[in-house]
Amino acid sequence: MSLKAAGFSLMEMLIAMALSGILMLGALRLLPHLQRQNLQLQSQVRLQEDLQQIMNLLEKAIRRAGYCHGLCQGTPLIIQQHCLLVRWDENSNGRWEGPEHEESEWYGYRLRNQRLEMQRGVSSCNGSGWESLSEPAMLTINQLVFTRDERQIRITLGGASSALPASPLRLQSVVSAHNAP
Repeated sequence: MSLKAAGFSLMEMLIAMALSGILMLGALRLLPHLQRQNLQLQSQVRLQEDLQQIMNLLEKAIRRAGYCHGLCQGTPLIIQQHCLLVRWDENSNGRWEGPEHEESEWYGYRLRNQRLEMQRGVSSCNGSGWESLSEPAMLTINQLVFTRDERQIRITLGGASSALPASPLRLQSVVSAHNAP
């Protein structure tokens, strides 16, 4: 038999199989760790996206607060603890439709029971009928603070993913309330 036709010896095959087995065991031990890290990263990215969407909504409401295509009466921006009440002339008819109106232009945003809630046609942070903007099974909001310095409003929003409650995230933003006095 020529050398070119010869295969691996039994000893070479056993050594190759042993090395392959060791490498496979190492890979199998590493795989759950990589999967866990991947899930954690996905949860953090999802948390960042969810909080950023909420922040964008609040920023937009503050920028709109006080807009009036005429002479509107009242206070367009009211900040209370964990609550924001805003008014703007959404239909540009020169007045802010009150809370009793079907197309009210009074909006409220509040933190309650670790969720962000919103209601249209509200003149107070109390009461019922508020709609949840965050899903507590996925996201818990643990901080919502509004701080006003003249026309600058600082928003601090903090939350945690239900999948990773030990890794909370906090966002801050400063918004100019150009329309609000």
